[in-house]
Amino acid sequence: MKKIVAVVCGGFSEEQAASRESGKFVAAALRQLGYGVSVVEYDENLIANLKNIAPDIVFPLVQGKNHGDGAVQTLLELARVPYVGSRPHAAAIINHKTVCKKIWRSEKILTPDFFEYTRENFFCDSFENFKKILCEKNLRLPVVVKPPTQGNRFGMIFVEDEASFEKIGESFRYDDVLLVEAYVEGRFFTQGIAEINGKMTAFPPVEIIDASSGKFKFFPGGSEVRAHDLSPEQIFELNETTLAAAALTGASGFARLDYHFCGEKFFLLEINAVPGLIPGYSSMGECAAAAGFGFVEFIDLLLASAKK
Repeated sequence: MKKIVAVVCGGFSEEQAASRESGKFVAAALRQLGYGVSVVEYDENLIANLKNIAPDIVFPLVQGKNHGDGAVQTLLELARVPYVGSRPHAAAIINHKTVCKKIWRSEKILTPDFFEYTRENFFCDSFENFKKILCEKNLRLPVVVKPPTQGNRFGMIFVEDEASFEKIGESFRYDDVLLVEAYVEGRFFTQGIAEINGKMTAFPPVEIIDASSGKFKFFPGGSEVRAHDLSPEQIFELNETTLAAAALTGASGFARLDYHFCGEKFFLLEINAVPGLIPGYSSMGECAAAAGFGFVEFIDLLLASAKK
């Protein structure tokens, strides 16, 4: 009798549409592999629906606050069903960019300078005072302001003048405390990792560029992925950093880490515990392809890492 896999996606976060799109492609790949597949919406009926389906494994693809931040993983632990990806405590750490940066900084992993900026700070501040705060923190414009628990650039503001500073108020709809980060201008690289035979393994990195210009742009409209041109020494350094940074968060199963490459240095920006899995679009799949895995083969690999 073939095993049943429940693909959990959707939900109510800003990333619900991307989650459902990933779910569609992962479900198709699992069917090609011969599994019985049920696509399950992440909602208040999740546990009841899983009990009715009685899957052998769950493949959670929900992202964002109250979703892939340990919430769905905790529910799956309570349901005592094996699932793909990090444990609840690790997913919670990974989903909070500021917490990750504090952990990495404590272990000398290079990440852009940062500080936390509260709602109260913003509504009492003028742009001139904000610039003074930056100066006190040894930062300068431009800076990146983002909600620490959101992905896919939701609520992210590139602050370079007074007009963009005023937009920060919109980001507080996501979090009460925002992350203000130094903008390290450089090339953008992303690297995927996956658990192979019980060991987290780094895939070759890929570079993300702006599709219209062929160059890196901070907020790409349309983006393209291209193979890296890094030296063996740079690849070794990146692999070591990626695996160490992921281990510090407790990541398992699979994850994706993003970097800016500037002045021959890699600045680690963030880690994603539930990266998108949309063929031809999501960079996690491109990293797997660079390692020699087709999409269906990669999904089978991830399923083998499911935790009991």
